Amino acid sequence: MKIGGLGSVIDMHWKKYIILATIFIPLGVISFLLLPLGERYAVMVVPLLFWLSYYTWIGAEKKRDKDSR
Repeated sequence: MKIGGLGSVIDMHWKKYIILATIFIPLGVISFLLLPLGERYAVMVVPLLFWLSYYTWIGAEKKRDKDSR
């Protein structure tokens, strides 16, 4: 799906996004509930891991497609 605005185009890989979100959203909620009050800031690692996984997956797929040509 492409979202356009002022000449910019963002290409989201929605299937990958949803697959990773179904893993990381519950992980974040459970982490938030189980961590003590003074350590809940550590939950901020979950979104970072989500985006790292998302872009790593996309990059690996692009590299695989490039190598197969």
